[in-house]
Amino acid sequence: MKNKLVVLLGSCLFWASCTETTEGFLDSKGKETDDLESVFSDSIKVMGFNAALYWQVGRCTMSPHNVSSNLQNYKDYEAGTDNSRYSYFKVTEFTPAYTKGDFSQGGTNAGFGDFEKGWQEPYQTIYRCNSFLQNYQKAPLSEGMKKRLADEARFIRAFFYFHLLRQYGGLPLLYDEVIDPYNPALLERSSFETCVDYIASELEYCAENLPLVQDGVDYGRATAPAALGVLTELYALAASPLYNGGNIGSGDNRLLVGYDDYDVNRWQKVATTAKRLMELGTNELLIDNDTRPGNGFYKATTTRVSKERVWMWLTVSTNFLQKALLPKSRNGNHLIYPYHELVEAFPMKNGKAITDPDSGYDEDHPYDNRDPRLGYTIIYNGSKWIKSKGEEAEPIYTYRGATDDGYGTAQGSPTGYYYRKCSNESLRGGDSDSEGQGLSFIRYPSIMLYYAEALTELDVDANRSEIESQLFQIRNRAGIDPGEDNRYGVPANMNKDEMIEFIINERRIEFANECGNRFWDLKRRKMYERLDGVWTSAAVWEKVGDDEYTWSVVPIEQHFFDERMYFSAIPQREIDASHGKLIQNPGW
Repeated sequence: MKNKLVVLLGSCLFWASCTETTEGFLDSKGKETDDLESVFSDSIKVMGFNAALYWQVGRCTMSPHNVSSNLQNYKDYEAGTDNSRYSYFKVTEFTPAYTKGDFSQGGTNAGFGDFEKGWQEPYQTIYRCNSFLQNYQKAPLSEGMKKRLADEARFIRAFFYFHLLRQYGGLPLLYDEVIDPYNPALLERSSFETCVDYIASELEYCAENLPLVQDGVDYGRATAPAALGVLTELYALAASPLYNGGNIGSGDNRLLVGYDDYDVNRWQKVATTAKRLMELGTNELLIDNDTRPGNGFYKATTTRVSKERVWMWLTVSTNFLQKALLPKSRNGNHLIYPYHELVEAFPMKNGKAITDPDSGYDEDHPYDNRDPRLGYTIIYNGSKWIKSKGEEAEPIYTYRGATDDGYGTAQGSPTGYYYRKCSNESLRGGDSDSEGQGLSFIRYPSIMLYYAEALTELDVDANRSEIESQLFQIRNRAGIDPGEDNRYGVPANMNKDEMIEFIINERRIEFANECGNRFWDLKRRKMYERLDGVWTSAAVWEKVGDDEYTWSVVPIEQHFFDERMYFSAIPQREIDASHGKLIQNPGW
């Protein structure tokens, strides 16, 4: 009997298309249900199979959800943090459940539905990768092409294992095995350390064997820098407090969720790997302060092809981001909203925190003279955007009761803000975009900040000059003024704890609403518990006359957190089916 294409842990057709795309390596059309022998005897089908391995990359790096495509319903892990609020605020959804610490709906605790989706979909792609790796040598392609495609499959498999690891801890590792789902093996979870070592070895292989650059129709495929970027993130995960000395497990599950000891040398791996990537010369900050302050930041977050992009997921002929983010008056669906606390995290244009009495912050005009990244990230009362393509931008009003977009209106913002991050300001939501841009999972400044974080953990005093160099470069690119001391508002002589707090805040504002960075940072740094009992807020503006407004901060959502939430539950369905082989995560 011929082997049929099947998937692990859930039924799914083998898709030969990579979601909403129409060109390049993602150009495969239709669906394949052919047997493996037929697929791997046809070069076009082999290329389609390989392209399909990228299919769920964008979907799985956003928070788990029901809709078949994240392009239809933008959801991000960050909506479970103090940065953002999701529009559909019901605890049957992953991020509202995270905000409330309530997993009693949509399943109960370990049976919560989105835990199962977050587990099943990555394993489906891992299964496909293993199927490809077992059969690619049969393909009627050149040896060079076959090897490149196989190396890409190994990278994607490693990336999905990394994504599973940071959500669930130690995993059942399939290695190269293709398991018959009709006669599945009962696999145990490997330790956290074993998983880190295995994923690291795979990414090291990919870093040595994948091309430095993939361009033209292959732009967006896996590269050596992408492998080093994910490896940097993996090592940063392993070195961070939740895993490196802060293990929350006990008994049987202790080694599934971290190391048994603290080892500062784990941070050395982060620094070394980040430096390797930085020295490749393939990636760099996009700097343009001549057009306007911080324009490089705008271009880096809105441009399809950029040297800032280390690892990304591309779309074609769609501007789904701004359709999902912009307000109703600009033809957007406004599915996720910034909290006022995120706005407060941005410094002034002189780089000083708004709480600094010397910053120049004016409470009556809170958005004036701020870090330019604020204006490229968030729409606030009076921000401008085009109403029609090709026309001049006009103000968007978010004050209480403002038509369409105001706080308190039927389709207005519940926080007084909208996101514009990653949106092309020459287009409204839904306007055609001949390029399409997708999402960046890793941008170059993330590598710079991981490097700075690792050097801080190793020895902040000995490494101060190198640490501050990364911060100065990022803030210069942001359009922040250097000041007379050329420090871009970075405080001098910070101790280790102060520097870590500063770096994590810099990550918060640099990567706001980009693929859950805030979510993962709060977890790995063991900072999520700070949100327990904390209220997040809206900025409510009141119109009191012609072009006259007052405003106040209004708490709108209280967050809850308990320690078990540092790891998602292994789905109860998997626990039950394992006949005692799978050990549950702490607290579930």
